[in-house]
Amino acid sequence: MGPIESLDALLTQHVAAIHGTARHARAGGDEAWDALLGHYGIAPFDARERALIVQHMGLARGATPAEVRVVLQGLQRWAEHELARSSADPTLAGSPSLAGLAARVAALADRETDAYERMLGLPPPPPPAPAPAAPAPAAPSLASIFANAQQTSKEVPWAGQQYRQVNHLTCVHCGGPQEQPMDFMCRYCRRPIAGTLSPTQ
Repeated sequence: MGPIESLDALLTQHVAAIHGTARHARAGGDEAWDALLGHYGIAPFDARERALIVQHMGLARGATPAEVRVVLQGLQRWAEHELARSSADPTLAGSPSLAGLAARVAALADRETDAYERMLGLPPPPPPAPAPAAPAPAAPSLASIFANAQQTSKEVPWAGQQYRQVNHLTCVHCGGPQEQPMDFMCRYCRRPIAGTLSPTQ
């Protein structure tokens, strides 16, 4: 087995261990999950944040998808480093198997977090809200242009304006926007949008 195949097999083992431990944990995580986090050098989320995620995502079992994503992102960084070392080897440069593994690694955290959520039976995050289409402007006539200019010349620019209050929330963890009103779980990192940052972040 060559170095690329060995790295691919090792990556598969790590992903299987992460999924297995996460899936069999109690809702929000347990001692075995915390031990796995420690193995990867990741501090567990605060108990209150875990409880909030469990409540809002309706988890009946399993570690929080956000923690699973953090572990997978760490694994992805490690694999990218190993790939960079392998790419420096002139005998492996340009190898199709190296390119295939690089593509797998590039999407690892997103793909495997989605797979984990499907294992738990969670619905996928809602798609981004479509932007409202702007109405096509009607072509003005010359008479209407002069009538409009005469009317508006009598007013101050801000007279009669009404403004709608708009709130824009972004996730404190990843900066992702809140895309659905009253949905306070980030669709990107799967953590509470207004949670508190842990000291390790």
